[in-house]
Amino acid sequence: MNMMSRPPLSKSAPPPRSDSGVRGDDHVAIRPRAPAAAPRPAIETRRGPEAPKRASTPDSRADDLMQVIRQLGDLLTKENLALKRHRVEEVKAMTERKEILARTYQQQLNAFHRDPEMAKSIERTKREQLIQAAAKLSTAMAENANLLKVNITVVEKFLKTVVDAVKERQQARSAAYSKQGAIAAYGLSKRQMAVSYNQTS
Repeated sequence: MNMMSRPPLSKSAPPPRSDSGVRGDDHVAIRPRAPAAAPRPAIETRRGPEAPKRASTPDSRADDLMQVIRQLGDLLTKENLALKRHRVEEVKAMTERKEILARTYQQQLNAFHRDPEMAKSIERTKREQLIQAAAKLSTAMAENANLLKVNITVVEKFLKTVVDAVKERQQARSAAYSKQGAIAAYGLSKRQMAVSYNQTS
């Protein structure tokens, strides 16, 4: 029989491969991948509504000046009462705040003096109230100045009295020492004369 006439041997087809590249007859368990976490939404930081900036108008400037006048007037009333009662510690405690308010008052007042038209633009009723409050403050300031002057004078007189008393005391002691010294010297001189007389006799 001729070998060349034999039909070619059929080759068995390879087993199908899975999508993962592993042969079906290997029986390898493949874990499914966990689904990717959904991205977190961005947190929006919302700012609260900003307070609108107050426009610098003649009326607003007048309101600011009125507030300073009231605060300074109240403080001067308290300080004047403390000065009348000679409460020095209370007066000292108010000094720093009084200086700040007085400086602020002067600065705001100078602003109106530099711009007379701004003062004229203030509402009429508010302008009259401002004038009355400023006049009342001037009275309190004058009283404060007088009380401070009186207290300074009292303190100076007190110190002068103390100094004079100390001087008189020192002078009295000096006179007593001088007198005692003179008496002692006189007694010593008499004793020396007596001794001399006894030696010669």
